[in-house]
Order: sequence, then structure tokens, then C-alpha cells
Amino acid sequence: MSLAIIEINDSGHCCGNEMGEIFISPGYAFLTNDGIETGDIALKKSFLSPQKSFNQFWRQLSLSPVSHPTNKVRHNADLAFQQLTDLYNQLNKPSEIIFAIPGTFDRQQLSIILGLAKALSFKVLGLVDSAVAAVSHFESKDKVSDTKHFVHLDIQLHQTVFTQLQKNQGIIKRTCVDIVTNLGITTFYDDWARHIADKFIKEYRFDPLHTAEGEQQLYNLLPKWLEKLNLSSETLAVLDSPQGTYQLAIHLDELLKESTKKINQLKKKFASTVKSRDILVASHRLLLLPGISEQLAKFHILKKDAAVFGSLENSQEIMQDQENMHLVISLNNLIPNTPETSNLTSMKLPTHILYRHEAIEIGNILYFDLQGDSLRFAQSQISKKSIFLVENNLYINDEDRNKKEKIQLHLGEVITVGSESFQLIRVT
Repeated sequence: MSLAIIEINDSGHCCGNEMGEIFISPGYAFLTNDGIETGDIALKKSFLSPQKSFNQFWRQLSLSPVSHPTNKVRHNADLAFQQLTDLYNQLNKPSEIIFAIPGTFDRQQLSIILGLAKALSFKVLGLVDSAVAAVSHFESKDKVSDTKHFVHLDIQLHQTVFTQLQKNQGIIKRTCVDIVTNLGITTFYDDWARHIADKFIKEYRFDPLHTAEGEQQLYNLLPKWLEKLNLSSETLAVLDSPQGTYQLAIHLDELLKESTKKINQLKKKFASTVKSRDILVASHRLLLLPGISEQLAKFHILKKDAAVFGSLENSQEIMQDQENMHLVISLNNLIPNTPETSNLTSMKLPTHILYRHEAIEIGNILYFDLQGDSLRFAQSQISKKSIFLVENNLYINDEDRNKKEKIQLHLGEVITVGSESFQLIRVT
């Protein structure tokens, strides 16, 4: 029997299993001639054909028909089923799964998730509130039984969630959930992409949002620029165009100013939710939005696998009767039951790449090259581009990069070459 955890959050489902594999997959789906692609691969194509791209199917999870149904997609649950299928396969088809789920899901949506899982033929061990699980892991080293109050801040693609919790005599319990609707990662990213595009227009008379390819390039690179802005107040944005390569500096204070109205919405909800006694914790997803949490207060930023670990540590308490499944909103933090066999901290290396639904073995070295509108892979040299194994670490050699710089790769990572992408997976 193998156990895996899937934390549902469309800004990045965090998944882990007892083999030590942890990966994150955003809640995107993309229709192709062959079927439905999900996760990073779908995200990397979302602006190339917007009519084929979906990113609200988790927030709007239901069995109601979509506005333009097709033979592949009748309702949002079809898209969610495909992503769950992909996550299940990436987790090496575990026999048991615990879902960590935010407090934004209602009973009907929880029932749909259970129905989708049943169709995939694995056993759902239980459902737990993701904020409860994450704070449980955050508090796992503190056995003091004094009463504490927490506010957990998390962000999804299209909404922000404040979860209030209380710890008393070792019991961590959810007490309230507040949602700021229509204010998530995509709303900030849209503001900031437009601001950066305006700067390129002003500086070079180049609008990266004028074409689908330019828009996709900007949105692909935006998270990398924002990651650097977590460490510095400015960074360099570089974009390719038919006329050449353009670059300019982007400043964190300019981005925050661009989103003043949205930040004020968060401040208003924060002021009505948080008390002076509260301990403030935020999910790792807030790092996707540099400077935002700091606009509110000083938060403890949790590790990306906090909810995964919290669920694993409390699996016996989360386990429920299959006929009476409900969302667990409290955990006894004084008696965690970490299984001796679990080893989520020992990350496993990818063994294959996933390209257009085909798994291709990496081996010691795998060369790749873009030919026309498709990628070609081979164990013998066909280009200067390759993925290779050195001392139990996986690296990429890209002729477009500085060859002296080793770029380490990780499980679940997506590599984009032109308009094509492939993902690093593990097959056992």
C-alpha cells in the first residue's frame, strides 16, 4: 500500500508521496488534437491559443455544462479529472491518497472530487483542510499547550484566502474562512505584465502583448523576474522580438504601485480579520507575489510542502470511514504519527521526460532539438542541447545558456524550447 498527498490549489497543486517525490502543478488545462494537457505544459501554451486554455475549472468545479461544450469537455469536472489523472500518474499511481483542500470548496465540490477519485480507482484515505495541515506542521515542534491564535494567508489563481485557526491543548482547529474573491495571482500578473509591456513600448516601441507569441514569452518569464524581486528591489527583464533582443529594468515599487487598489482590498480584509494576538503565517505561494505580504504585516512564510508534511504526519487522524467522508478541520498536534517508512525529504531524480503523452528515458544523457514544430530526442548527439546525469544530480546543457553555469533540474520541472515543452517525471 502506498500513500500520497495532493494539496489542491490551482496556483500550484503540491503533491508528495512516500517515495520522497514532491512536485507542483498549476491548475491549467489546454485542449489539443490528442486530448487535454494539464499543469506546466498547459500553462506554457495558455496565451498561444486562449480559446483552448482553461484555468478556472477548480474554482468553478461543478457538473454544470460549460458555455461551449465539446466532445472532450462537457463541464469543469472533466478538466479536473484529467489533471487528477496526470497527478495520479506522476505520483506513480498510489493506492491511497489524502487530499488537503482549502476552505473555499463547498460540500458539493468535495463530493465531485471524491467522485473523480473513485473513477481513478484509488482509495481516498481522507480530506483535511490545507491550512490546518500546514499550520499543524509549522507547530509540530512546539508542544506547549497554551492557547494560540493563527491567521493563515494563501492565494489561488483567482482568489485570496484568510483562514483563522486556534490551538488549544494541542488541538489546532479552523474557526473561520474569509475569501477575497476575484483577487488572485492572475489579477496581479495581468497588472504587472501590462506595466512591463508599457515600459517596452515607451523604451523601444515594442509591445510584447501585441502577438500571442510575445504575450506567452512575457508571461513565461514573469515568474522568474518576480522570483528575483523577492531578493532585490529591481531586476532586468529581457525579451526577444523579431527586431532583436530588448532589455530594461523593472522595479518592485513600480509593480506594487500598479496594484495599489488590489493591495488596498487585501489590507481592508486583513484589518477586519487579524487581531493583535494572532500569529501570522502564509503559504509559500505568497513568494510568487513579491512585496505583497509585506504590505500587510510580517508573516512566517511556510515551506512549499508544509501541508503535505502536515497531512502525512497526521494521516491516522485524518483517515475516515469511506461511507461518511468529510473535511477534517481540526488536528491534535500533540500526537503526530509520522510513518517510519515515509521519506519525503529525500528527493528522487527524474528518470524520463514526458512529451506529448510519451515518456522517454533520460539515461546518462538525453539530447534534444527543435525541428519544425516538434522536438526530437536521442541518446546519441543530435545537437548541443542535452540533459545529463553527473554525481546523482541532473543538469541541462543548453547552447543558449552560459555553458560554465550548471543548471540543476528537479522532478516536475518543465523545459520550454521555442513553442514546445516537456516535463521531467519519474517512472518506476
